[in-house]
Amino acid sequence: MTSRTPSLSRRGLLAGGAAATAFAGAPQSAEARDKSRPSPGTVVHLLGTAGGPPPYGERMGIASAVTVGSDTYLVDCGRGAVTQYLRAGLSMPSLKGIFLTHLHADHIVDYFDFPLLCAGVLPPQTGLGGTVRVWGPGPSDTVTAGPVTPGQPAPGVVETTRRANATFAASTNAFVAEGFGIDPVSMLDVTELPARPGTVVTVLETATVKVTATRVPHGNMSPSYAYRFDTADGSVVFSGDTSRSDDLVALARGCDLLVHEAVDATWFEEQGMPARLVDHMREVHTDISEVGEIAAAAEARRVVLSHLAPADPTQFPDREWAAAARSSARAAGYRGHLTVGHDLMRIPLA
Repeated sequence: MTSRTPSLSRRGLLAGGAAATAFAGAPQSAEARDKSRPSPGTVVHLLGTAGGPPPYGERMGIASAVTVGSDTYLVDCGRGAVTQYLRAGLSMPSLKGIFLTHLHADHIVDYFDFPLLCAGVLPPQTGLGGTVRVWGPGPSDTVTAGPVTPGQPAPGVVETTRRANATFAASTNAFVAEGFGIDPVSMLDVTELPARPGTVVTVLETATVKVTATRVPHGNMSPSYAYRFDTADGSVVFSGDTSRSDDLVALARGCDLLVHEAVDATWFEEQGMPARLVDHMREVHTDISEVGEIAAAAEARRVVLSHLAPADPTQFPDREWAAAARSSARAAGYRGHLTVGHDLMRIPLA
């Protein structure tokens, strides 16, 4: 299970108190909570499918959502996640949890926007519907110091959240002083996941969904996690950023949908990219040529590629990704569906 203590500590949380309860107001109707789904069930939404920090106009940063009945859960919050969340028809009051795979900027740059932009508003339909739980990595167990934190480990999600809140203190203080804003972290309950490799931990279990996680290898960005959602309609696994991982294959065994990252390292080499970058792509990511083998080993019914690198479709069109995906599936003898994801793709599990 996850480890939590009621403070801003390494194994801490940012607990929503009376302020968040007051902000949520009276219970809202089902229509007010979430207007996005015409019928119940579990639906996966690919909000953004771009891999890597560089911004592109055709693809937003990596972010996905899982809707289970009237509840919404986010997996990563890359560039444009808030906008894409709303474009997908998802309502802010339906958001119940955020799962961060790791703390690279391209996965968390829009994370704090969710509480921050909802903390100074009055209409309930544009605010969060109460405390949102957040799960993510603790402090790095590989990067022990750097220019921002000399002599200290790279911070985990609790400290990252605290620092983000401090950055926007001027805005928060001004809204609170005017009597209609609240402290954004009062809307969050943040938990750092255990750092033990080779194990599966239960992160969340409710009447409608069970979420489990395992560590995956992603170079010196460690710990990093993959997540599995099991519901009455089926199961979906998000690989996060990872090189080939037997632990991920075990987590994804028999799943209905595996959302897996993919890179084409050869493309980066052919473009004359620096050798260090090419090595990074090969060593800490999963090449498209390996995805079919992973899908077959996991016996996943369907695989959708996301976190695509290269991400610019003007340089690497979807048809080339699709051709590479077919080749990977054929080489591995994978007989399920292996397709290329795109922004705002909607995948019902039922």
